Amino acid sequence: MTSTTIPDFAMGDSHRTRRAVIAALRGILRIPLVLKVMGANGLIVAVALVLVGRGLWGDDQLELVVMLAALAIATVVNLILVSFALSPIAELEKVARRVSSGEFTIRAARSPIADLQLANLTDTINALLDSLAAERRRIQKLGVEVMSAQDTERARLAHDLHDSIAQTLAAVRFQLSAAGADTADDEMRNRLAAARGMISSAMDEVRNISQSLHPRIADDLGLVAALESLAIQARGRGILDVKVTADIGETAVPSTIAATLFRVAQEALKNAEMRPGTGSAEILLSSSNGVIRLEVTEDAHELDRRRAKADNSFNGLSSMSNRVALSGGVLSIASQQNGGTRVTAELRTSDED
Repeated sequence: MTSTTIPDFAMGDSHRTRRAVIAALRGILRIPLVLKVMGANGLIVAVALVLVGRGLWGDDQLELVVMLAALAIATVVNLILVSFALSPIAELEKVARRVSSGEFTIRAARSPIADLQLANLTDTINALLDSLAAERRRIQKLGVEVMSAQDTERARLAHDLHDSIAQTLAAVRFQLSAAGADTADDEMRNRLAAARGMISSAMDEVRNISQSLHPRIADDLGLVAALESLAIQARGRGILDVKVTADIGETAVPSTIAATLFRVAQEALKNAEMRPGTGSAEILLSSSNGVIRLEVTEDAHELDRRRAKADNSFNGLSSMSNRVALSGGVLSIASQQNGGTRVTAELRTSDED
């Protein structure tokens, strides 16, 4: 039995012809829009004139029909050419909306049938977005380094306050206690007791300042324990009844992110305490898909932004918003239906998508 084979040169010619046709079509589609529209209109009108000029229709009415049909076809062709040529604009508009919503990795797809100038515009926009993304990463890195340096300095100051000044005050209180025990003068003993009381108050204030500068408990026991300590302090002041609910499982929270979230919670509770009246607050901490979320809700007060900005009480949360943004996260402030305020911060704890 014999088999029929197609010569290689025939297959090659067919393939080359198909590639040449495709290349020609792409070349035609890449012609500037103005030239494509002018060429298409001119070709259609020329064909109509040739048909009329050859006398295929002798009736004036038929000639008019032919011209009108040519114009209609030209209009349809114009619409098709324009829609193809301007297709990147819709793509760029979609990309702009998604970038504005926070999707900084999205890029516009390059259309093979778009107008050449618009295709070049798509490449330029993509290159610009790449440059902006690189600059954003650089700024975030610098911001994290600055915040890390600030936290290191805060930790040093907190250490000095707690382990140096507080210890000195404790030694002075001990000496006063010893002096009060040795004296038989009741008035002197009362004065020494009052001095001991003032030193005890000073020691408590030093500890509170040290804790506010840098929560050592966050380094020793983690973010959840630091938030619990923050809630205990707030309840002790008698203004807010603060509850902490944490559900992060075994999620490892980096120290810079833990410090940022602690500051957000601290500032949210501070702003709540500055407004008149008493109330309750809840701190919710959760983690999902590499993102850790902190939500501080306070049910007794609604944050009046204009008033808060006027008395500078809003500046703390504003600085927290900048800090969260530099860490690659988002902070939002919203009013609740019951008249309270909800502060939410979301930060990524991993590089996974």
